[in-house]
Amino acid sequence: MTSTHRLTRATDARTLYLASTHPLRVTSTGEALVVACTDGPVQRLPIRLLHRVVSGPSTDWSGAALALCMQHGVTISWTGPGGEPAGHLWPQQPRPLELATLLHALAGSDHHWPEAYANWLRCQRLQVLHLWRRQRAQAGQPVGVAEWQAAKQHLVYRNQVPEQLPQLLRGMAAALVVARLADGGLRAHYWACTGQPIALADDIPCLVWAEMNLCAGPLAAAIDNPRVAATLFEGWAGTCAGAVYQHLASLRAQALRQRDE
Repeated sequence: MTSTHRLTRATDARTLYLASTHPLRVTSTGEALVVACTDGPVQRLPIRLLHRVVSGPSTDWSGAALALCMQHGVTISWTGPGGEPAGHLWPQQPRPLELATLLHALAGSDHHWPEAYANWLRCQRLQVLHLWRRQRAQAGQPVGVAEWQAAKQHLVYRNQVPEQLPQLLRGMAAALVVARLADGGLRAHYWACTGQPIALADDIPCLVWAEMNLCAGPLAAAIDNPRVAATLFEGWAGTCAGAVYQHLASLRAQALRQRDE
């Protein structure tokens, strides 16, 4: 659902993390979310200052608060008990943008698009590995031939991410990606005319998650609670957002090639 009274989002809009181990209750006023903790302070957060929300399993939402986020284009991503992605509220955009229109057209009419998309996805996983190899070389720890071949087998061909980061960060990364997809008017999934899914909300987060794990280095051992994870991820968010834009730019180029063929 959309609103004709959507507030202009502030240029410094931020992420709201509701990952407390204590029960939280989220309600709303006309233009703000109100977050209350049992026996704790109450926070009023203007909706125009929020870009996305990451909500843990112990947070209770009112219908009015959910509607306010939907009306103003704020995505909400829920995480499970371990921090893993559990689901997303996906606000509808007032108009689709070019990539969204392209994907909709290809999914509905091109029988070869699922195969082309799968090939593109493998290429993007390979690009993630090339980035990892360059960073290792710059750090004076070059990737050996056997290590490179094993990494290609696991990530490129089997889509197995070498996880060393806690699941807390995976949920946060997924929240960032779906916010970027929603901003572009994109859907979580497109169903091809052959019946196969084009699962952007699963595939793009997986690319970002793979890059985070491969390039984390010693940071992986420093994360032991939600607050530390959120602080670290905010420092990482710019790099992750850049990766999302690169993947989407590459997908647009692939979709244009497919359309022209």
